[in-house]
Amino acid sequence: MRIKIIAVGSTGWQRFIRRWGVSFLIGEDVLFDAFGDPDVFLGNMRKFNIEPAKIKHIVLSHDDWDHISGLWYLLPNRKDITVYICPGFQQEIKDRIASFGARVVEVEPFTEIKENIFSSGQIEASCADRVIFEQVLVIKFLKSLTIITGCAHPGIINIIDVVKSHFLKEQISSILGGLHLKDNPRELNLDIIEKLRGVGIRKIVPMHCTGKHATKMMRERFGYDFVLAREGDAIEL
Repeated sequence: MRIKIIAVGSTGWQRFIRRWGVSFLIGEDVLFDAFGDPDVFLGNMRKFNIEPAKIKHIVLSHDDWDHISGLWYLLPNRKDITVYICPGFQQEIKDRIASFGARVVEVEPFTEIKENIFSSGQIEASCADRVIFEQVLVIKFLKSLTIITGCAHPGIINIIDVVKSHFLKEQISSILGGLHLKDNPRELNLDIIEKLRGVGIRKIVPMHCTGKHATKMMRERFGYDFVLAREGDAIEL
């Protein structure tokens, strides 16, 4: 199984110019998130020879703009696409997706997207001014699990606990995506990183809202198990 990084924005400047978010292609036909800048998103798909017509499943981690903006350029004339969303998404976004004729699935816990690829189901995160409803992807390969996150607003340790409650016999071996540690105090991030190490993670690929300081700390703690990935890179499971 291959995970291709289509687009990623991780720096403060990228956020300022709205080149922000993440987007991944899992295999050839599962898209996870659709980035915040449609021009970059579509341009990178062409650059990396990704054929939009092959995409059959789109999973949106949550409904913030930086994870859905490219979606509106994929859906026209694609009634064969299934879009997986959290039940708590804003109604106007649900209605807009449905207006294109795409099949919309409101995920339940551990909805199977396709063989060995699952949604965690909706996980709630209480933020300062709102509640965010988020899902992550879980890929099962042999006895190992890979978690792919958009922002991990509910907390990566909480997300791991949710995944482990369902997959009782498998080991979480890899985590890839935004971990939303950028605004945390150093001491809190140290504690989270130690807990991640204790879970037995063998490959960690932080990006997007993880933040440069937390990313540096992970590089130091995980050593050879740390991967700094860029647009166009492919992670092999």
